[in-house]
Amino acid sequence: MKKLLFPLFLITFFSCDQVQSINSKGAKSNSKYYSLLLQYNNIGIDTLLVYSPEDSSDAWSGRALDSLNALFFPEDMAKRHFSEPPGLFASYKFAIDSNRLGLITRTPSDYVPSSMKMFIYDKRKDSLTSYIELGELFGDAGDVMIKKTWLFRDSSKHLLALINVTQKYYNSVDNPKDTTVNVSEHYSLLDLSKDNIDTVFADQEKLPAKFQSLLTKGR
Repeated sequence: MKKLLFPLFLITFFSCDQVQSINSKGAKSNSKYYSLLLQYNNIGIDTLLVYSPEDSSDAWSGRALDSLNALFFPEDMAKRHFSEPPGLFASYKFAIDSNRLGLITRTPSDYVPSSMKMFIYDKRKDSLTSYIELGELFGDAGDVMIKKTWLFRDSSKHLLALINVTQKYYNSVDNPKDTTVNVSEHYSLLDLSKDNIDTVFADQEKLPAKFQSLLTKGR
């Protein structure tokens, strides 16, 4: 059986009971990111489920970015946007805290723009400082990987991310008579309220039970 290795999450160099919607700008008009931030729709969250959309009619599909705004993103993503346009789509923005915004963006993946990432815009630095993948949908030769994330606030008002990765393998690829599917699940809990994203708790057995009420809000 082929096995594909999928990282649970990706972090690179380059958070009230309910998050309040920010204004239509989200940054000062003299910010170099001003035009980019205008491309994202505001969203206020209590519990927000982020996933990779299956078609362009889904609200998470986002708005295609133009070439100038694409240049704000990491070089590898910008190159994919230019070579296979469009590859970058602005979905939603929300306040992580008074200084930072989360920009949920659909970005290029192995075949199509299916990777949902949250880029962190820091108003103090006027910069995109980091990003994390929250959603993905991938399939190849019997292998399927589905990643989705619940964003929510804890009792201390910290922004947390409960990430679920489901991996499947359809055995019929190797044996047409075998209709079974191998399924594995992995969960991880991250604290997004700090400048450096921390893993709070990672246990695929305990997390589903601890956050059962949250998981029932999934699609």
